[in-house]
Amino acid sequence: MRTSRPLLQHRQRTMNSPRSGSDTGAAFELLHPGLQRWIWQQGWPALRPIQAEAIPVVLARETDVVISAPTAGGKTEAAFLPILSDLRQFEGNALRCLCVSPLRALINDQARRLTSMAEAADLTVQPWHGDVTAGRSTFWKRPAHVLITTPESLEAMLMRRGPQFGALCQSLRFLVVDELHAFFGSERGAQLQSLLQRVERLSGQKLPRVALSATLGEPAMAARFLRPDDSHPVRVLSSASDGGEIRLQVRAIHQRREPVDDMPTMADAEAIVDRLLDQLSRLPTALPAALPAPPDSLQQLDDTEDAPADRYTSALGEVADHLFERLRGESHLVFANARSLVELLADQLRERSESLALPNEFFPHHGALSKELRISVEERLREGKPPTTAVCTSTLEMGIDIGDVTSIAQVGAAPSVSALKQRIGRSGRRVGQAQVLRQYVILPALDPRSHPVDWLRLPLLQTIATVDLMLAGRFEPPRAGELHLSTFVQQILSVIAQRGGGASAATLHGELCESGTFRSIGRPLFVEVLRSLGAAGVLEQVPDGTLLPGPVGEQLMDHYSFYASFHTPEEYQLLNRGKRLGSLPVTEPLVAGQLMLFAGRRWEIMEIDSAQRIINLTPARGGHPPKFGGAGIGVHRMVHQRMRFLLEDTSLPAYLDAVAQQALIDARESWHIFGFDASPILGDCESAYLAHWAGTTTGDTISLWLQARGIRTSNEGPFVFLDKVAVDAVRPLLSEALESPPESAEALALCVPVLQKDKFDQYLSREVIAKGYAARQIDLQGAEQVMRALQSRGD
Repeated sequence: MRTSRPLLQHRQRTMNSPRSGSDTGAAFELLHPGLQRWIWQQGWPALRPIQAEAIPVVLARETDVVISAPTAGGKTEAAFLPILSDLRQFEGNALRCLCVSPLRALINDQARRLTSMAEAADLTVQPWHGDVTAGRSTFWKRPAHVLITTPESLEAMLMRRGPQFGALCQSLRFLVVDELHAFFGSERGAQLQSLLQRVERLSGQKLPRVALSATLGEPAMAARFLRPDDSHPVRVLSSASDGGEIRLQVRAIHQRREPVDDMPTMADAEAIVDRLLDQLSRLPTALPAALPAPPDSLQQLDDTEDAPADRYTSALGEVADHLFERLRGESHLVFANARSLVELLADQLRERSESLALPNEFFPHHGALSKELRISVEERLREGKPPTTAVCTSTLEMGIDIGDVTSIAQVGAAPSVSALKQRIGRSGRRVGQAQVLRQYVILPALDPRSHPVDWLRLPLLQTIATVDLMLAGRFEPPRAGELHLSTFVQQILSVIAQRGGGASAATLHGELCESGTFRSIGRPLFVEVLRSLGAAGVLEQVPDGTLLPGPVGEQLMDHYSFYASFHTPEEYQLLNRGKRLGSLPVTEPLVAGQLMLFAGRRWEIMEIDSAQRIINLTPARGGHPPKFGGAGIGVHRMVHQRMRFLLEDTSLPAYLDAVAQQALIDARESWHIFGFDASPILGDCESAYLAHWAGTTTGDTISLWLQARGIRTSNEGPFVFLDKVAVDAVRPLLSEALESPPESAEALALCVPVLQKDKFDQYLSREVIAKGYAARQIDLQGAEQVMRALQSRGD
């Protein structure tokens, strides 16, 4: 019987240098009297240090400012108290502050919070996105002082009301970005950067940019993201840790294919090695039989969106039992990395409530659910009564106000260290209240046929590595150097529309490349892009050289989905008796009579209306979650390196439960038994695998480098697997590969069969797409360093 271990108490480390001692009283006196009264009405005993530090800096308007603090750390007030105080000096209705936020729900929440603050200074706030109708018709005649919107709505304003919106921009004083970290390394982030630059150009002045962000791994890179051209100084203000307590436990659960007594032990692993060594000793000319295919469990490391959660159903029942026992009666968040896993877990928790005739407290929350269902869960959490636990994806990771939650649970390794920090920050918001994290890891069943890599327990290692790095204050930096060619195509068409339907090549290059976001796109590549778009019918050129939308370009611009820089797949609406439950991209065949889990309940498909894209559902007694689609994110190099350190170390983290501790001990024994410690290259006469421990991007590059030489490979977690390559042939193969490296990253990218990834890639030539792919997903330098280390070690 498994014994329970208490949650480990951990005192947060302060990673910032000591603060210089901001005078909170002096900062308070700089604010407008109406906002001073508002602060007193909130019952605050004093400004928070990050607020006191930000107020004079923002009011000075001499630099851009990044305000970094944990969730509920006072970032919003740190930015808007001085901004609203500055705006109050001007009379009349004019747009003074433009705020861009990544989520509609965040905009609704920010508008609610800022309206109260703004009214204290006789100022107005206008939220603007697809679900908002109030105030939009009068905004153009009587603009609000603060406009909060999404990148997509801002794109639409620039395209559809270019001159009118340009006139409003003349009075702007500030540009604000909420949840800056949510835009890092994405096409949407490049779109945001371009939009900020275009708005600033319309304003005719250098506008101070104020960004709010969670805890940052590389503050300098965040500053560079906010102001890519380095044309204005950027101050990064970071909230020092409040020294608050973190209570956490990592709990491991075995996925059983057989009775507990028959679970494999380390003796099974040793038996495999003994058997192979015996074969070698008796048959000197023979090598062991081929090892099994790369283990399925490795896919769990990188696939965070739609992992096949149903294979863990029995172990998931243990997770549900523990969550049900620990969480009932209070409000919590349970994060699961896949929507399908959210649905499975929410269903199991609801079942337990119903079987005991108890009110259900567990509800799913993810992006495919209808707005009404999501808001209902958020309101229950915010009110705190009745007790509510949301089983969610990243939808509740960011700063939507959901009130106080008692604890956070994470099922499976968090997709990144930064995400885990964000998530745990949702608890412990009250003074003196600890942040609580329950981390669950499902351990796939092992038997004598399991691949040696499976015995390393990589999902557990990744979980521990992520927790350790979070506790140490080390977070993934934003990616740099990407070209974002798909978004560049969108911005070309958008600028043409903003300028009345036509623009010269020189104008586009000057606005978007020379002084805009896409400085990495030089003139030769710019010409290649234009030629691609011309060949695809996206652009056409009239005799005077003006570029106009071509027939394909006009179709793109006329479609409602154009404003988004990311894919917006066609989805079916899920209805029950006319009530919308949510939407679903159909990535697998669906038929009438099929059972499914959705919105935390079980349904039967009654009818599919393909013309209207509607699926009618009725309650049922069974079902499985549908496939929602999507792709996971890669693992950063520092996570892989920490995983390796854990295998080489001998200490046991105190926050592991007994099962997790034993699994880590067993993994370390396997590390030695299978010879991982002696050589990074292992295998047999038919296949081999390399341990790179260098992150997903570098591992993918090594795999592709070898594929270009005709070797069948795959990068799985921190290992590259080579098919039909004897282990003794690997080092010579690496030597040959290093002696004749790819001509360039672009040349290597051309070896990828399917290069199109982003929304507008299909309108670019394969050669152009390869350049973008190389900048985003190929690390030649890192791959070469790892391959040389692999090739030399053990020679």
